[in-house]
Amino acid sequence: MEMIKTQDLAFTYPGTEDQVNTRALRGVDVTIERGSFVVILGHNGSGKSTLAKTFNAVLLPSGGKVYVEGMDTMDESLLLEIRRRVGMVFQNPDNQIVANVVEEDVAFAPENLGVPSAEIRKRVDDALEAVGMTQFVKHAPHLLSGGQKQRIAIAGVLAMKPECIVLDEATAMLDPIGRREVLAAVEKLNREQGITVVLITHHMNEAEHADRVIVMNDGLVVMDGKPREVFTRKKELEDIGLAVPDTVSLLFSLREAGMDVPVDAITVEECADAIAKNFT
Repeated sequence: MEMIKTQDLAFTYPGTEDQVNTRALRGVDVTIERGSFVVILGHNGSGKSTLAKTFNAVLLPSGGKVYVEGMDTMDESLLLEIRRRVGMVFQNPDNQIVANVVEEDVAFAPENLGVPSAEIRKRVDDALEAVGMTQFVKHAPHLLSGGQKQRIAIAGVLAMKPECIVLDEATAMLDPIGRREVLAAVEKLNREQGITVVLITHHMNEAEHADRVIVMNDGLVVMDGKPREVFTRKKELEDIGLAVPDTVSLLFSLREAGMDVPVDAITVEECADAIAKNFT
């Protein structure tokens, strides 16, 4: 079943007096299946974040259509329902944290939706447990690490009971430990709760466990497939300014040196096993 569908989607940022309009999306056709884990990759200016913001009507199309479970994002009467179904987590968690205590921050959105108090309590507890932050329920968010703050931001979205979470460069400001924490949390949500996850990133290794990778360049989808299919297209990726994961780069180098290794062993474990087989 389709969670999100775009048809010939275009988006143009209006220019100022001394700047021309910037065409960020140019006829994008993408379907995100319900329950899938999709990573959208691209360099800065490729259109990936603009695409993400159209998924829950933060941005509305300049042309074409975006549908969320069949609901047209251009229909103002459906806006609240669309944003309840698709939650957004942005790059800087400090911009999403609105309260001085973790549990109050997570409760903020359901309170504004008029959810009854007993249900809010349950949602807060469930959301914090889902992202592994239960022990921080009474903490001040500003004292947490970047990765912990981002997990609180995800919990705040989860408390709205979304069916899809879109993370727009949500790991970009984090250190490697924080990135791993956030990735582990969203992979668990996808795996255990069936929540559709769309991860926008420029970190190639964050796509290792995705069901699907979409590569953007110059406002267009230029690749779309399983991670191990996309990452073997090393030269094409490098031509648009993207590096393949370190594992794939190493395997290509070893093949050039004459070693018989596959180039689609994308995880560290697979890569290590592929190399080890040459010495047994």
